[in-house]
Amino acid sequence: MTYNHERFVAQAIEGVLAQRCNFPIEMIIGDDCSTDGTRHIIAEYAASYPHIIKPIYHEKNVGAAVNQRECMAACTGEFVAVLEGDDYWIDPDKLRLQVEALEARPDYALCIHDAETFNDADNSKEWTFGEEFSHILPSEGDAPRTFTQLDIARYGWFIPTASMLMRATSIPRPLPTWFDGIYSGDFALQLMSTRQGPSLYLPRVMARYRIHTQSKGSTMAQSEDKFKRRIFEAKMFQQHVFRPKDRKHADIYLALQYQGYARFLGSHGRYWEQLKYQASSWLYNWQRVPLYFERRLKLAFTA
Repeated sequence: MTYNHERFVAQAIEGVLAQRCNFPIEMIIGDDCSTDGTRHIIAEYAASYPHIIKPIYHEKNVGAAVNQRECMAACTGEFVAVLEGDDYWIDPDKLRLQVEALEARPDYALCIHDAETFNDADNSKEWTFGEEFSHILPSEGDAPRTFTQLDIARYGWFIPTASMLMRATSIPRPLPTWFDGIYSGDFALQLMSTRQGPSLYLPRVMARYRIHTQSKGSTMAQSEDKFKRRIFEAKMFQQHVFRPKDRKHADIYLALQYQGYARFLGSHGRYWEQLKYQASSWLYNWQRVPLYFERRLKLAFTA
């Protein structure tokens, strides 16, 4: 998925073309009506690799979620890997290793791996996900680790988008229309995929995650639209992603979004609205109490 990535998109494409695979691949590139030279670069690559690259050129800006949904619908492979146009893969064996890992574990739905974040201004390394989330992720060289849907729900965002490779059968195709209104498409895909089976984490750095001021995370950092989309997203997770017995995890996620929006409203002097959303947060936060004791009991019995 790409939008105004003129400086980055060639690097992303080259990282895919460099993959050493014993199976055919296709590269779906969705350009969300970029206003710079992104589309021209994509067209040049598509002309050189017509058997691999299949571009989707949106004639108007449809937004990241719609672009992602249309890219996913165009994929025809047995496995689907995700990459945004400002990140790139650095290990030519990435796809082969992930496909082999899932083929060896037919009950698993998703394979992920470590990635390095870097500052676009000077190309300097910031941190790896394994370092930043060392309490969750094993160190490089350690054995792979399994994560279930509920693990991902509890831990939140710790999976690099550029590391995701899913079984195509583990996600609804096409993606539901409610996907267009959410904030975090990668998090939603992680939860949807792992409803069908666990995820395997490979402790190996195979991608780079670019930090720059034009990224979605930077431009929407404290926008009202972000909080509204997060709340909508949590409600969709409640209704469509978690099984009924597990919806308490979606309730907790929703409580956190209400709480964040309440703080935002308070910082803008909208105190009556803040009170409303703070009350909603308190209501759902009661779910934390039984969940806490449930976790403590599990730990006691597995100790």
